[in-house]
Amino acid sequence: MVNVAGKRNRLSQTDVPRYNRVVMTGGLNFGGKRELLARGMYWSGASFLLSQLPARDSLLVLNYHRIGNPDDDLFDPGVFSATADQFNDQISYLKSRASLVTLEEALPFIDGTSREKTRRCRVLITFDDGYLDNYKIAFPILRSQGAQGVFFLATSMVGTCQVPWWDHIAYLVKTARRRQFTLRYPADLAVDIEMSGMDASLQNILKLYKQPNNSDPVRFLLELAEESKGEEPPGTLRRFLNWDEAREMSRDGMAIGSHTRSHSVLSQLKPDRQLEELSQSRTILKEQLGVEADVLAYPVGRKVSFTGQTQMLVRDAGYRAAFSSYGGANMQGKTSPYNVKRTKMVGQSWSRFRVQTAVCRFTGSYWP
Repeated sequence: MVNVAGKRNRLSQTDVPRYNRVVMTGGLNFGGKRELLARGMYWSGASFLLSQLPARDSLLVLNYHRIGNPDDDLFDPGVFSATADQFNDQISYLKSRASLVTLEEALPFIDGTSREKTRRCRVLITFDDGYLDNYKIAFPILRSQGAQGVFFLATSMVGTCQVPWWDHIAYLVKTARRRQFTLRYPADLAVDIEMSGMDASLQNILKLYKQPNNSDPVRFLLELAEESKGEEPPGTLRRFLNWDEAREMSRDGMAIGSHTRSHSVLSQLKPDRQLEELSQSRTILKEQLGVEADVLAYPVGRKVSFTGQTQMLVRDAGYRAAFSSYGGANMQGKTSPYNVKRTKMVGQSWSRFRVQTAVCRFTGSYWP
């Protein structure tokens, strides 16, 4: 075991301290039983042994949002997936220990038409929302590493200063003058920031917003603003990449997909509105970028964020595949083209990232 661990650590003696130093400055929390288990597996050499065994025939889709430091602004920290250094290290590691694939390479696996004989753990890198840091930070890293990312754009947000609902909620809560208040729509929620803490309070409010019975998002935000007495977010800085930047990314090998038109939670909409969101987005992406954009990422991507009817509408709108975001890997012959599972990337330590990748490569499960 000593020799195995020595071999494993030879690569990472300098990487781990730098990665962890960046983590700490980002204010991310790496506590909990799963983190402790991952550290134990990492330092014991168990994850290295798993990485040497034959790979399971699978597709792991990683779901990133923003790249940067969540301490640098007052918006939703939950959409910060990694710092620039972390993301660069993750892509380097995946290149050496797994099979990074492009969207066109992943689609035959997804739809069951793949003729590959070699069993391997494929990894697809995806980004949701199209934040400006996707262009400024993530894109140069991917390009320098010779890797492709799939960027799912909500077309109404491209090039705008728009503050989407999750960032709007975070800004109101973080600037709240009332530390205790109650929301009544779409269900009762008592909020006590002093008692529960900022992170837990924000997550509870975001969870309430995402409920399928929230049919009036404007009402929700108005009530939150009134009850919290929070400040309205500034709307003067561009927050999302523009069409010229998207064209450059497409020309340089990145793939572009749809994230609907307005990033509405589809399960909250009637069927005609869902189809409108799905179809208009494809049309606009074709007009602006000259791409078919026949893959979709469901906004929010939880099991309750889309329905069986939504999946049929996605197919009717001409999409080849649609991606969820509630975790899990995709196995050969057991993958639904309109519910391709993705694992959300947020606040992972270096040891846990490596353990999860090694475990998934061998078992098909992104754990712990």
